Amino acid sequence: MGFTNRKETMKPIRKDEQVYLKEYINRKFDRHRSHLESERQIDVDNSVERNLSKFKKTLNLNDMIKTVTKLSSDYIDFVDNYESRKLDKKRRLIEAGEKLQKKLSKWQSIRRWEKTPDFVGRLTGDDNPIDITDIDKFLTSVCEEETVKAYDRSKKGQAIRKLDAQREEAENALYSGGSIQAVRQYINSVFTQAGIADNVAKNLLMLSQK
Repeated sequence: MGFTNRKETMKPIRKDEQVYLKEYINRKFDRHRSHLESERQIDVDNSVERNLSKFKKTLNLNDMIKTVTKLSSDYIDFVDNYESRKLDKKRRLIEAGEKLQKKLSKWQSIRRWEKTPDFVGRLTGDDNPIDITDIDKFLTSVCEEETVKAYDRSKKGQAIRKLDAQREEAENALYSGGSIQAVRQYINSVFTQAGIADNVAKNLLMLSQK
């Protein structure tokens, strides 16, 4: 009987006993580890709080962090206020454009420009209400217009006006009712006064003789 008892005490651990004891061991060790980790975290938190500033300085990150922080704030502010700022800037742009357009309209009346300033729109969406190139095009156009007028008042301009008058005079001779010889001679005299070589007069004479 004693042998049997000794044999029973040496009986290998059963599977269910292994499972139970393993869970027990893990539970106990996990609990104790959790306690130790909590203590560690408290110490780490205190240490980080004391040393974080020095740590950043050691890594030479302070200036970069300041830059990122500022840009982040600017970005958040931009996103939060984008629509209102956009509308405000658009309103101010239109007001300034209309003021400029009104000023140019007054100059148009005073200087008698043919072209009318019209470069301010009130478009919706993301369209720009004013195209700066339109302003430049308008000013280029009226500047050219005034330059042409000034040129026409100069001696060179008088020569052009005189030439246009001589052209009209030569064309009017065609409907004067005179003979071909008389018209030819008159046109020849106009050409001579204008300093233009006259070939058509000879051709007309040849046609009249056929």
